[in-house]
Amino acid sequence: MDLRTYGPPDPRPHGPLSREEIAKLEIGVTNIGRGVALALCAGFIAMMTVIPVFELSRAAAGDEAAASPWRRLAAIPSEAASREGLFATNRAVLEGLHQFEDSLEDESRLGQTLRPGAQQLLTGVLGAGNEQAYVGRDRWLFYRPDVEYVTGRGFLQPDVLARRVRGAQEWTTPPRPDPRPAIVELHRDLAARGITLIVMPVPVKPTVHPEMLADDFGHGALSQNPDYARFMDDLRREGVLVFDVAAVILSARSASDVSQYLATDTHWRPEAMERVADHLAGLIHDSVELTLTANPVYRTSAVDVTSRGDIFGMLDLPADQPLYSPETVTVRRILQQDGSPWRSSPDADVLLLGDSFANIYSLESMGWGTSAGLAEQLSFALSRPVDRMVQNDAGSFATREMLARAEPSRLAPKRVVVYQFAARELAFGDWKLLGVPPP
Repeated sequence: MDLRTYGPPDPRPHGPLSREEIAKLEIGVTNIGRGVALALCAGFIAMMTVIPVFELSRAAAGDEAAASPWRRLAAIPSEAASREGLFATNRAVLEGLHQFEDSLEDESRLGQTLRPGAQQLLTGVLGAGNEQAYVGRDRWLFYRPDVEYVTGRGFLQPDVLARRVRGAQEWTTPPRPDPRPAIVELHRDLAARGITLIVMPVPVKPTVHPEMLADDFGHGALSQNPDYARFMDDLRREGVLVFDVAAVILSARSASDVSQYLATDTHWRPEAMERVADHLAGLIHDSVELTLTANPVYRTSAVDVTSRGDIFGMLDLPADQPLYSPETVTVRRILQQDGSPWRSSPDADVLLLGDSFANIYSLESMGWGTSAGLAEQLSFALSRPVDRMVQNDAGSFATREMLARAEPSRLAPKRVVVYQFAARELAFGDWKLLGVPPP
């Protein structure tokens, strides 16, 4: 390279440049030949042209999956025109483009063909996950929002709350980011009916097993969001009964040094859930006067279940991948006296509101067994029927919304409502105010 021609003026005009100064100057200068530049431009244009043409040809040939994203794109103008106001129209356009991109990514034949092999290379050789999953030690998998909840700033910081509102205003209805008003509202609405609320945030996986995420974390301590303790204290000052699940799980982990969470899943192992259900039953007995009821005499059945976790599914690895073997757990199924699966009882005086942590061993589609979830284990520990309202996602509002829409007769016999949700919802959930209709 001729620095007299291409480089900036010599900062030392009265002497030669040192090797370090020459290296710094060369870093800031890149020469690309005309042939290389043309080849790069041609390759870029080809990539930007061939892939859409291929996908559009599939759609034109009648492939329903390929046509779906483009129909979504074509519908954006009409949806935007139906909104009133500039901001509402802008949100409709951005929502439509976001959905189009997601749909195009999911339905792309090239993506479906190339992505699994590329992901296997990234995971197996480089130890990298993707935008949803992180690979930890011993190939443990972690869900990205769980990691961000633990490593991020306090979720109650004023600027953090304001940023969440501003960030959503551009393309969707802004959320209510502060969980405290919604929970206190639920507490007061239930108290007006003579019902005790127990709030039950379940710690996410990197909170309990940070040592499996990185070597820098050690055993024997929880990795919580900086504002978790403040959140708990604020609720207690409002008279809300809070069940500290994290302390129960930490105690069990410290005593036995046994994993409390599944290696390739976001959720807890069945033994951890059963222990939590026992402690929850003790808290209910100590805090609430329940009605007298006949012992339903439940039966139990131990069943081995072998599966791979939900985070493993997020990696989209090839079907024959050799990196992750299925994991086996033993679940304790709760059965009625006649041997049939446990059933929820709408007339029970205990109601569980829960998300996927309550469903993981109940819902067959989750792959970890049936009749062995949190509601079943709580019912067994209490020796009494339990009612439940559960939904896998949106724990910040979904079950509260179900409760607000329920028939008044559903709440009439209740003495206690347990509100369980994943702790990540404190930082990322929409804590909209919903209320419970008065008695």
